[in-house]
Amino acid sequence: MAKDSTKHALLGILLIPLIYAFVLRFDATSLRSWAIQLREPQKEADVGQEQLRNQDDEFRVPSKENSIDAEITRLNLQQLLTGKSQEDLLQNEIACIATTYSDMCVTTSAVAIHITTSNTTNLYLTGNQKLPSGTSNITIRPYPRKIDLPAMIRTSPVNLHQANATAAMPPCDVNHAVPAVIFSTGGFAGNFFHDINDLLIPLFLTSSLLRPNVRLILTDYESWWAKKYQRVLSAVSFYDIITSPTNDIAGKIHCFPGAVVGLTYHGHLSCNKTKAPGNLTTVDFLHFLHSSLFLKAHEPPESVATQKEKPLMVLISRRNSRTLLNEEEVINLAKEVGFRVEIATPKAMSDLQSIAELIHSCRVLLGVHGAGLTNMVFLSPGSVLVQVVPWGLDWVSKAYYHQPTYGMGLKYVEYKINIEESTLIEKYPIDHQVIVDPLSIHKKGYQVSKPIYIDGQNVRLNLTRFRKTLETAMQLAEF
Repeated sequence: MAKDSTKHALLGILLIPLIYAFVLRFDATSLRSWAIQLREPQKEADVGQEQLRNQDDEFRVPSKENSIDAEITRLNLQQLLTGKSQEDLLQNEIACIATTYSDMCVTTSAVAIHITTSNTTNLYLTGNQKLPSGTSNITIRPYPRKIDLPAMIRTSPVNLHQANATAAMPPCDVNHAVPAVIFSTGGFAGNFFHDINDLLIPLFLTSSLLRPNVRLILTDYESWWAKKYQRVLSAVSFYDIITSPTNDIAGKIHCFPGAVVGLTYHGHLSCNKTKAPGNLTTVDFLHFLHSSLFLKAHEPPESVATQKEKPLMVLISRRNSRTLLNEEEVINLAKEVGFRVEIATPKAMSDLQSIAELIHSCRVLLGVHGAGLTNMVFLSPGSVLVQVVPWGLDWVSKAYYHQPTYGMGLKYVEYKINIEESTLIEKYPIDHQVIVDPLSIHKKGYQVSKPIYIDGQNVRLNLTRFRKTLETAMQLAEF
């Protein structure tokens, strides 16, 4: 009998880390799918993707938040910082970091957040936090694009106040059992590159050790933005989003056991596993994104001899600037080379789910440099990105789309246009500085270069030259 008791005790001890991994560290998207299956056990294995997605949109964990061990929450919040800032957090229960792109504050102690009709959000440090000597408040604009003043102007501040006798807070209207992550959907939100680069990747990184037991507070809230990315946001948190400003004139005091103000940022369309919170790669983000949108994993492409149909190329079609003037001819050329071709228009790209599924099903994504190429985040591993680089945009093309392909596991082909393929040649003499020395124009500032190279040119590809690029893409798509 004693031996049986000992065995049961040992078994219980061994199960503890498994329970911890399942309950606290389980990926939110996997947990969500698991819960749906429990709710509908009679489903057959071949339930359609659309039916499953519809059920997912309806599925919500009850509004009452899960009770999470305070020490686990504290440890997870601490992993968002490293070095001196982590030491400060351990000692003062609050620490802030400032990088080129973002500011972020983390507190492992209680806070009270006053949500009102004002665009300004006030957070009161009601625990044992200690701000630096002589500091009574800190202001954060929680959008990771500090290098761009226009983005910061569109981002409302969050003020962190040291609670004291003169800054006493009224009682909490709502007590939360989970920490909060506060960020803004101001800035450049609405541009797809910035939605992914400035918001969804940083949110993935910042929430990685907290989700799904975290509350999101969106400042500068836009309902259309939250609706567009509803499935992604619900994979981060099972709970309703708290929005600021609110329509409630009286406002409410929301109290949390800890909070993060701002988002951590690693670089253009990338996650760096050597940076906090650690061990997260861009491929991890892609897996998270694809899972949240229920995109099916694709098998490696078949060889040319066994392929049943031609590889699919999706062409990102632009309308306002950097337009491909001979788009129809390029499409016909791609078909001659051996591709099936689908066109992704600006209207089509407004439907996140549909465009994600289309891009995920193709082998090659083609487009002129611009935000539409950010749809490469939906490509399957091993797919090909073909970027047409307009005149004078070499650096941004490399930084924003070429370099990130390495971390995404994609293949990359580049076509740099000649000046004869740019409409700039119709506006400036061949020896003009705009033509012969784009770098000197860029040095004058973005407000000078943007109207010329970003907004002021279209392209007409030399089909003879471009054929070689398409043939290279075909070869890469087949293996």
